[in-house]
Amino acid sequence: MAFARSRLITLVATSLVVLACGASVPTGRPSHSPGPAGPKVDTHCAGLQQRGISPCPPAQLPMETIVVRNGTHGAVPDDVVRAEGEAYARAHTLYTWAVRQAGGDGFLMSGALTPPEVARTNVFRTEVKTFTDARRTGDRVTIEPLRTTEITLVPAPVGLQEAARKDGLRPSQYAWVDNQAGPARVTVQAPTGAARDVLRIAAGEPHPILVFGEVRDDADLGSIWYVGGEFGCLASVQVRIACGL
Repeated sequence: MAFARSRLITLVATSLVVLACGASVPTGRPSHSPGPAGPKVDTHCAGLQQRGISPCPPAQLPMETIVVRNGTHGAVPDDVVRAEGEAYARAHTLYTWAVRQAGGDGFLMSGALTPPEVARTNVFRTEVKTFTDARRTGDRVTIEPLRTTEITLVPAPVGLQEAARKDGLRPSQYAWVDNQAGPARVTVQAPTGAARDVLRIAAGEPHPILVFGEVRDDADLGSIWYVGGEFGCLASVQVRIACGL
């Protein structure tokens, strides 16, 4: 039984990183608020180019911030969950930047955020196909991403890990429940100017996902959550239970 779904589109910024069992930790400001800029994702193009990763993100990319919760019942300490949540937000910031670029699928398939084969078959399957089809016909793709209310680190049951491994994914002992929801939109515009929506998700429509992976310290991108694969939380009873639904 296949549980996989493509990520398709991802989170936008909220204002705090918060642990359910601890105090709020300011890590930035909403984009409409005045004041100094929040944390940045620092990128090093020379190193990325040497690794064949392109296009290169801006040298300092404003980092998305989300609400982080610890759903491990103390098995993983709060400070570790906080750090891993920030790594998750950093990876998603890079994803969000990539899907807004004309050749962003090159970055998604580069191995920077997930193994190329996992990217192609699971995590970024739909994005890559959309970009490839548009390039073939000379169309332009515009992606407006889903909104994430919070992420929660939860245990991944052994049976679910085995199912992920059979699907060619790289499961982990713990995974993030990403509570994505609409509105979201993917639009393709032809050279003539005619545009059509290939995806439209209504405001508030839930699309939660369970995201495997691990924190990886990348010399050119910083600490990121390196994705090992994803299941849609609504794909099966087994995944629903793991997601707490």
